[in-house]
Amino acid sequence: MSDDFDLIGTGPVATVYGGMYLALKAYPPVDERVLDAFDREQAALAAVRDEAPILPVDEVVRLGDGNPALQMELCSASLAGLVNDSGALLPPDALAVGHAVATAVAAAHGAGVVHGGLTPNNVLFHPSGAPVVADFGTALRRAFRPAATEYTAPETRRDGTMDERSDLYGIGGVLHLALTGLPPGAGELEGPAELVKLVRRLLAEDPADRPSTAGVVVRQLAEMLEPQPEPAEPETEPETEDVPEKRRHLRARTVVIGIAATVTALVTVPNLVHDQPATPRSAASTASTTTSPANPVTLNDPVDGGTHVDLAWQAPDGLTFAVVVAAENQKPQVLMARNRSLRVPVEAAGKYCFLVQATDGANVLETPPKPIRGATCKN
Repeated sequence: MSDDFDLIGTGPVATVYGGMYLALKAYPPVDERVLDAFDREQAALAAVRDEAPILPVDEVVRLGDGNPALQMELCSASLAGLVNDSGALLPPDALAVGHAVATAVAAAHGAGVVHGGLTPNNVLFHPSGAPVVADFGTALRRAFRPAATEYTAPETRRDGTMDERSDLYGIGGVLHLALTGLPPGAGELEGPAELVKLVRRLLAEDPADRPSTAGVVVRQLAEMLEPQPEPAEPETEPETEDVPEKRRHLRARTVVIGIAATVTALVTVPNLVHDQPATPRSAASTASTTTSPANPVTLNDPVDGGTHVDLAWQAPDGLTFAVVVAAENQKPQVLMARNRSLRVPVEAAGKYCFLVQATDGANVLETPPKPIRGATCKN
């Protein structure tokens, strides 16, 4: 293995190495017919990967020992790791992740490809913060049969069946972890009633009791993502501080920070100065944004490491964070940050602006943008 790659993960079969932008998933020796079948699966996925959150395999390479390795874009954060570090997601975030996963699975099924082993470990996060699904295909999975886990469909445990219905069970397992912080069969499943009902159907013991297709799941989750009208509240009875935290988060469905980064209604991007003036995005009506002098969120000066920038900030407890990264002549990115620091990969010669947003589920706080390398930032 090249010195440019570091060991980042070891599984029962494959070993994963990460470089600056690439990951290599190395396998033991395998029959060439298996690799041919894998190549056919990847060719089928190529037709849909641009329209669905699927992490494609760029190519199969040979390592120094002659063994095969799958080369793909490096996405170092997984749903399993995120939940392990920070606990269950808020329902809007769980919905966003579940919708992305179901969309990827539905697109793959439309191309004739089954995942066969969907778990929170292969739900990854792109550097932009958007979820993507990796490890599609059954060719390698059948050649190196993985041990069953809580996320394995009953029929797969029983006789090795890997089909569209077993993938639906995998979607249910991913949503169960996102909502509860625990795998299927552990913990009490709580959340919006329609979402809980769907997860239970996805995890049905009998495949016939699950939804008919992944496309049906996509539509149901999309409906749940639509903002719901809130009942009018008497002006004489404002919400008090003792309202449960969970209720406040459920009401703030349009507050989008971190994982739900594909919907950026609350993100006012710091644009580098161009010939045309920047047009800020408007905040969602259910949340307020403040950058007043009393703002308790403070971003330190970025530390430029050449190919990365280290960011750190001060903020009170109980907040969720997102970092907005704006590079010259590139689309801004929104990155997840569950702690008060983040290392951001950057181009060695690029100009960048950064800001931090924080939310408690009802209000959004935003730091002024900070530049590196002579960039000029605008709110």
